[in-house]
Amino acid sequence: MRVSPRSSAEQELTEKLDILGNVNPACPNEGEATAGPSRRKGLRMSSLLNTGFSSLRRSLIMVAVLALGVLPARALEPADLPESPDTVAFNVKNNGKSVPVTLRQLEKLGLYRVTTPSPFEKGQLTFEGVLFRDVLKLVGLEGEDSVVLRAVDEYVQIIPREDWTEGPLLLATRQNGKLLTRRTQGPTRLVYPLNDHPAFDTPIHKPRWVWLIKTLEPGD
Repeated sequence: MRVSPRSSAEQELTEKLDILGNVNPACPNEGEATAGPSRRKGLRMSSLLNTGFSSLRRSLIMVAVLALGVLPARALEPADLPESPDTVAFNVKNNGKSVPVTLRQLEKLGLYRVTTPSPFEKGQLTFEGVLFRDVLKLVGLEGEDSVVLRAVDEYVQIIPREDWTEGPLLLATRQNGKLLTRRTQGPTRLVYPLNDHPAFDTPIHKPRWVWLIKTLEPGD
C-alpha cells in the first residue's frame, strides 16, 4: 500500500517547522566579546527573548497542525504486505441477515501497523490490521452508538462509539506480518493502541480486547 502524498497544508506547515528548526537565536553578536557589562547583558536578554519567541512560534504551529488533523496518530504507521486470501474473517449480522466479510475485503481498506502492550500478554506486541472505524463504515455501522463483537466461544463485548472515534482502534488481521489464525487468536482481534493512547489502559477497556471474532452487529 502506498502512502498518499502530503496535502499542501501539511507541506506548508512542515516547511515552517523546518525554518524554525534552523533558527539559532543564541548565536552571539560579533561585538559581544568586546562590549561592556551592560551591553553584554542587553545582548543576552535579546538572545533569551528570541529563543522564547521561537519556541512559542513552534508550539503554535504544532497546535495548528494537530487542529487541522494533517498528522497521523503516532501509534500507527502504514504497512505494505502481500495480499491476503479471500477467506471469511467474520459475519455481520443486521436486520435479520448475516453477511460474510473476507480478509481481503478488510485489508483493502488499508493496512496499518501498531506496537503496543496488551492487558493479557507480556511485552510489546506488533500487529497489522485496519482501522476499526473504517470497518464499520464498510459494513454500514459507522452511525451506530455501539456495536457488539461476539467471539467463537460466545464471549460478547459492546464497543461504544467513543472508543472508535476517540482513538485509532485497530482490527488486527496479522501479528508481525503473519496472518492471524485460530491458534493465534484470529482471524481478527480488536487492539487498543495503549502506548500513545493511555486513556484506553483502564479496567473498563480491558475486556474489550476481543479476539477470535465470529460476528459483528449493531448495539441495542
